[in-house]
This record gives sequence, structure tokens and C-alpha cells, in this order.
Amino acid sequence: MNKLRFLISILVGKLVYAIGKPFGKSTNLPGIIMLKICPDALARFKMPEKTVCVTGTNGKTGTSNLLTHIIRSSGKTVLNNSKGSNMATGLVSALVTDSDFSGKIKSDVAVLEVDERSSQYIYTRFTPDIILCTNLFRDSIMRNGHSEFIFDKINDYLSKDTTLVLNGNDGISGLLGENKCKRAFFSVEKTDRSTSECEDTVCDLIACPKCHHKLNFEYYHYNHIGKPVCTECGFALPESAYTATDVDFENGTFKVKGINGENMSLPFPKGNFFNVFNITGAVAVCRLLGIDEKVIESSTQDLSSKTGRFEDNTFGGVEVVSMLSKNQNPISCSQSLKFLNSDDSEKDVVLLITDSNDSVHGAEDISWLYDTDFSPLKNDSIKNVYIGGTRCYDTAVCLEIKGIDTNKLKLFTDYSALSDELVKNCSEDRKVVVYFELYATRIVKMIKEKMASRGGKNQ
Repeated sequence: MNKLRFLISILVGKLVYAIGKPFGKSTNLPGIIMLKICPDALARFKMPEKTVCVTGTNGKTGTSNLLTHIIRSSGKTVLNNSKGSNMATGLVSALVTDSDFSGKIKSDVAVLEVDERSSQYIYTRFTPDIILCTNLFRDSIMRNGHSEFIFDKINDYLSKDTTLVLNGNDGISGLLGENKCKRAFFSVEKTDRSTSECEDTVCDLIACPKCHHKLNFEYYHYNHIGKPVCTECGFALPESAYTATDVDFENGTFKVKGINGENMSLPFPKGNFFNVFNITGAVAVCRLLGIDEKVIESSTQDLSSKTGRFEDNTFGGVEVVSMLSKNQNPISCSQSLKFLNSDDSEKDVVLLITDSNDSVHGAEDISWLYDTDFSPLKNDSIKNVYIGGTRCYDTAVCLEIKGIDTNKLKLFTDYSALSDELVKNCSEDRKVVVYFELYATRIVKMIKEKMASRGGKNQ
């Protein structure tokens, strides 16, 4: 009976996908309906030759999309939930679109982005061959509590048959699967922007995870990401199999060296240090899958549409950069804002970082704003800061407390009014940088359409 329910759910899921796709209802709806028909549907698919899951607080979507691109460049077919629907319903929706009517996945490899909190449900339904964890930070306090809570959510449901690929600069996620799973580490060597003290607003790892004495760091990249060492008990993360070296922030290049003699020269979007980690983690996974380093090197030369939600275009003569800034996540937002320091050109900044659906949900927590480093907005190159959404006044209060010149701030509860004012006052002499949370993509699209009406789009 359960098998029959599964087969019926596949038929219904494919039908719902076909009907819902033109209306943008295909990422979750098929999975929602399938799981109502067959609650254990996720466990019944016949998974492909290799299954890779990507999890962690920041960088999941960009890393999984990059992995998909590299693996496809090697000649293999890949299933990927590229829209970021990373809970059970999204995974089931992605799987049914690539399966035959018996539930057998057609692709050679599945690359699946997985929400950290969904580990209990997902990893008990099937066993991934590889899990890449990008990092673990404080994130969405109402939902996730703290990083140790999320650590346990992942660690408690790992299989000994899974190989973990872990961030060797992260003393939190780097402890996953200890004495349980085969593990491979990737890391980034000290750069010319690394510091001896944590200069960010928050640091999620202060005490040694083993002896609980104060933890020392040889250097910090940002927040608690660096090289942690304990002078009391000797704690340190294992040596990395794949290491990013020679990070050139000016030219956006770095090298990845591996334990098997790999030495690849790779690019990354300038001003986006997160991507050095994401790309190095992807390289580690690809090498474990046996993908030739020359394929990796050649397929990462153009990352403009491969590493996540970052676009740089010109509309009506004005350069517009749009960058995802994960809502409720101070580390993601802080790192994204550091892009403003990448050059001295004049800029107008648009902040769409609070929940654009807040009028629907009505209970957004804003405490994360006070953990965010907004100091790049103090730069003289920043001329105007447009803040949108029902929480624009809360954001403005936070910025004033943090010392941002209030004369720069322009507040709009109405997104259409914000875009009209921006288009009216923007200048070809100034870059527009838009930071947006996940559900604000429609607003970014509206801004770009109105900008394009100034005279067309030029790449």
C-alpha cells in the first residue's frame, strides 16, 4: 500500500509541477502535496550514483549552484534544487521533476541544498555520500536559537557512511562528525586583511569547545572565522586537504592548493570574501568526486551567474549592483556591506534587508540589526541610504545609534515610492548598490525595471 501511495504521489507531483510552473508554484507545492499523499516519499526515491548535500548558515545556495555548474562542466548530469527551496517539501519537489514514474532519479549526481534545521527529517530518509557544511553562525534567533543548537540538529543525524567536507577556519562547524564520519577540511590562509583581534560586532566562538578556557586565534578573517588554537589544551582544527592561498582582493583572484598536488588559480567576485570560502569548499567536493582540476579551473572563470544572488548591470546609464543580504542574519549582512569598501566611487545604497512580508507575518524580530556592522555606511563615498519596508524606522534608529549620518537616510514604507525616488535622483556618476533579503527579489526587479526605463539596459 505504501509503495502504491508513493507511485500515486509521483504522478500527482509531476502533474502539479507542470500546472504550477508557469505561475511560479513549482518549487514547493508538488512536494507539499506529495508528502500529504505519501509522508515517507523522500525515503522512497532511488537516489543517483552520488548525492551531495550542502548545508550551513551562509553560502548554501551559491555553493550548491557552483557545484552544479562545475559537475555539469565535467560531463555529468546534475539534479539541483537551485531555487533555494531547501526543506523537505522543496527537496521532494526537485526530486520528482527528475525522476521516472517509479521514483528513480535520472541524473548522475544530485546536489541538494539542505536547511540546517531539516537535518533530522532529511538525513534519516536517505544517506548523502557527501555533506558540505559551509559554516555555522548565529542566525534568525526566533527560529534557530543559537549556533550550538543548530550544530546539534546536524550532528545528531549524521551517518558514518557520509563524508563531511568542513570549513577548517570555523571552530563550530569544524567539529561536526568528530569520531563518527570521514572528514575532509578546506580553509583560507591568512590574508593581508586578516586581523589579530575580532573586529566585527559579534564573535560566536570565544571559549575553547574542549576545555572551555578562553580561546586564542592566530588570526581572524571575520567574526569567529580564522585559525583558532587553545593554549590550555592544545585544541586546533585538523589540517586542511584544500587550502586557499594568495588571496588578491584588488584583482579578485586566489589559488587553491590540495594534498594531491593540486594548484589552481581561480577568480572570485571582488569585494565578496565569502565566495573564496564557497569556491574552495566546492573545489574540495569536486575533487572528492574525481573531477579533474583543469575542468574545475576552466569552469570557474565566469562566476557572474554561478555563485549566488549577486548581479552587476547597467540600467539607463547607471551601474546597479544587487546583492542578497540574508534577513535575520547579522554575519551575512555585515559581510555583504563590506563590498562598499571595495572602491572609492560614489554610491547610493538601498537597504531592503528587513522582512518585506512583515505586513503579512507581523512579528519580525529586529534585534539582529544591532549585531550587524553597518560601519561601511559611514564612508564619505556613500551619498544616500534608501531604507524600505514597514521596519524602515527601526532600521534608521539602529543606524543612528551606530553613528551613521542621519542626513543620508531616506525612509519609505512603500517600496514603489522608494524606487520612484531612487530613479528620480540617481546619477550616472554614482553606483547604486541594492541589498535585499530573500523575499524582496520582486522589489529588486521593480527597481531595475524602472531604472531601465531611463534608457535601456547595457551589460
